[in-house]
Amino acid sequence: MSRTLRTALFVAAIAAVCALAPSARAQEAVTLHGAVQFNDDHAFNKALLRFEQLVKQYYGKPINFVLHRNSELGLEKDYFAYMNQGISVDYGIVSPAHMSTFSKAAPFIDAPFLFRDLGHWNKVLDADLLKPIADEIAQKADVMLIGYAGGGVRNIFANRPVRNLIEIKGLKVRVQGAPIWSRTFSAVGMSPTVIAYNEIYNAIQNGVIAAGENEAAGSSR
Repeated sequence: MSRTLRTALFVAAIAAVCALAPSARAQEAVTLHGAVQFNDDHAFNKALLRFEQLVKQYYGKPINFVLHRNSELGLEKDYFAYMNQGISVDYGIVSPAHMSTFSKAAPFIDAPFLFRDLGHWNKVLDADLLKPIADEIAQKADVMLIGYAGGGVRNIFANRPVRNLIEIKGLKVRVQGAPIWSRTFSAVGMSPTVIAYNEIYNAIQNGVIAAGENEAAGSSR
């Protein structure tokens, strides 16, 4: 696997690699390995397959894609680590929270309730306000961020009815590992717990947590 270029697609990020090997290999097919936690029905998987189609359409040279599904190569945090190390994964969709080792500002992109609506989000992207973060990650992690995509409106799902902020007090909720998530949910009185995404439903069944949060595509996994 070439280490010439690796690409991370945020959960705010869609994209990938168009890495060229040295010119002597210009006509040889480049093979890129992607990774996704989900199955073929999930929006992330569909996005990566569409990405593959577009690259093949516009790249103009031989290129092959191998997409590893259903957490075959681990979780998003693993994908980013592999890209940084130049092994196993060339492209994927990764939450900014997993990039905090290389950019302290990266998790800010992933902060809940940051954007008012889709129009606000689009204005931020059009103004290229995230470029300094992308540049820092490219410099320190050697991973290129080439696109951004929102995951949709976040929803809280729980094992009991929650209708207002009073009922949400003390609710044990699973959050991502970035501190900004724990602080946000603590601020409204919830009890956040960092748990791996693929362990959420078992944790709810076993009483470790009572709730989780995600966008609709992630919750319906």
